[in-house]
Amino acid sequence: MKTAYDLLLDAPDEQVTRCRLAWKAVAAGDWQDAAHFLRNAADEAGATSWAADARALAEAYAAKIGAA
Repeated sequence: MKTAYDLLLDAPDEQVTRCRLAWKAVAAGDWQDAAHFLRNAADEAGATSWAADARALAEAYAAKIGAA
């Protein structure tokens, strides 16, 4: 699974800002915000491999919310 930083480096130009926000949220330990930003970016990116990776990471962050 890719990290938030990996996704940021590979992000489509339209999603760079959302990925930066997700990366900062991860650094702050705010899993809910990170998942939110990645889900929205993935939804806008559509059916791409990058979007699939972003959705997978968003799911992992959402699981951390439930475990906390």
